[in-house]
Amino acid sequence: MKLNSDQLASYLQQNGNKPNAANVFLLTGDEPYQLMEAADAVRSHAQQTGYSEREVLHADNSFKWGELNGVSNSLSLFSEKKIIDLRIETKTPGKAGSQAIRDYMENVPEDKILLIQIPKLVGAARNAAWVKAIDKQGVVIQVWDLSTPQTMAWISKKMREFGMRATPDAVRLLTERVEGNLLAAYQEINKLKLLFQDVGNQTHTETVIDEEQVLAAVSDSSRFSIFDLSNAVMSGDLPRVQHIHHNLKEEGVPIQLILWTLSDLSRQLYTASFQLRNGMTASQVVAKMPRPRQRPFQIALTRMQSANWVSILKKNSEIDRLSKGQGEIANKGMGRVWSELLELALMLAGTELMMDKTV
Repeated sequence: MKLNSDQLASYLQQNGNKPNAANVFLLTGDEPYQLMEAADAVRSHAQQTGYSEREVLHADNSFKWGELNGVSNSLSLFSEKKIIDLRIETKTPGKAGSQAIRDYMENVPEDKILLIQIPKLVGAARNAAWVKAIDKQGVVIQVWDLSTPQTMAWISKKMREFGMRATPDAVRLLTERVEGNLLAAYQEINKLKLLFQDVGNQTHTETVIDEEQVLAAVSDSSRFSIFDLSNAVMSGDLPRVQHIHHNLKEEGVPIQLILWTLSDLSRQLYTASFQLRNGMTASQVVAKMPRPRQRPFQIALTRMQSANWVSILKKNSEIDRLSKGQGEIANKGMGRVWSELLELALMLAGTELMMDKTV
């Protein structure tokens, strides 16, 4: 069956202990907070119903799908029920993965809960045979990015869950500040609770949060960090790169910090490209990165196979000299350094300037 993410908790509460309750859950989408919340709900339900063991499987391009069958048929040393946390890190599980999941669905173990997480399924992939097999016997949850009105409704609901009621203006302001980032919204709602909720209130009435309180307490989450710049560069989002660069400049972020970020990313991508040319697989290279950076790094790595690395590395060196007052154009001032930093960021993000036409 298909459920929205906000229907999952009530489904688990009402059906979790029934004999015919679903033991397979598919979560797919790109919005991280909703995916995290749904996965946590399934894992919490599993623990509460006696599935005390947990095994995590990372299904990348080198994953052997026979492992799923092995885990599903394995017996615990302590005869305890187990949750299988299968994280598919490719766009689809492929032919072998599809067949393995369909085989699993034909004989779902009673002592296992299978939680599958996969990036957003698009087009025909949403109607693949393995998805239909799960839909028939389990639960399928497609997570979507929220529109502005949906984000406002989500914030209002989350505020009520925390014992607060926000005025329409306060909700609108908070929505503008977090720019659709639900994790940032959740953190800011926590902060509002700590600052303004009356702990000694014995009447159990909601704490009212107005626009002035939001202005006083909530940091502007639309302000960017050097890590936002790095992610935008890896994703190849040129307008966002320019927007973040402008904000960092206006906020007075130290030039050396930005240069370090871009130079470090340059070195990582250059090294990864060299490793690919010398026989390593993309999954092996990307696996060395922290998990939150793996997907954008893989996008960048695919794009950078045709990069003119001589020009990119030379640009890094030139900016380093300029920032120290050296080089032929050092007398142009810090404005020139900021201009060069933007050029480097755009080169790494995929402008034609960085492409080697002879390759």
